[in-house]
Amino acid sequence: MKFARVIAGIFAVVGLVLMLGTVGISLYGLNHPTLAVEIPQEAENCSEQLAQALSGGDLAAAAQLLDGQPALGVDSVPSDPMAARFWDAFRESMSCQLSGECYVLDGGFARDAVITALDVEAMTRDFQTRSHDLMNQRVEAATEMAELYDENNNFRQDLIDQVLEQACQEALDQAQTTRTWNSTWRLVCREDQWWVIPDEELLSAFSAGLA
Repeated sequence: MKFARVIAGIFAVVGLVLMLGTVGISLYGLNHPTLAVEIPQEAENCSEQLAQALSGGDLAAAAQLLDGQPALGVDSVPSDPMAARFWDAFRESMSCQLSGECYVLDGGFARDAVITALDVEAMTRDFQTRSHDLMNQRVEAATEMAELYDENNNFRQDLIDQVLEQACQEALDQAQTTRTWNSTWRLVCREDQWWVIPDEELLSAFSAGLA
């Protein structure tokens, strides 16, 4: 019985020690609250400026906010007039929504964004299909060869231009397919200036997903 009382006493002491330890930890937590990481307002401003530039289709301004200001060729205009119109439609359709606030990632700061815009590749395929179908319709509707061919037995250039113009306009008018890029922007401060380090999704959005 004495042995049992000794064991019970030991367990009672251990329980008391554990209880006091738990109380001590709780009191320590009250006196030492968890430190929250403060997100610099400048970092948030940088991400918001990039989102606004993308939503306005101003890719040149958006590129200036990227770390290192890479030359992405966003200022160049496609030489083909049809391609140029598709490119303009793509930029005008761009929308960028930030997903929540900035947060800590791998010791730095980051922010998530969702970018949507017209699918240029889908528009191009539609344009090609419409061009082919429209040309076939012109051929079937022709009543004489001169309506279709020039003196060199090639399709008349004015006919080709008309078909391409109509196909391009119809493709633009009917464009509904969009593409989405889910991007994570890492934010870095260099020489008191905040920049966005682009991921592959953001770079893909800059090229309409065609690069």
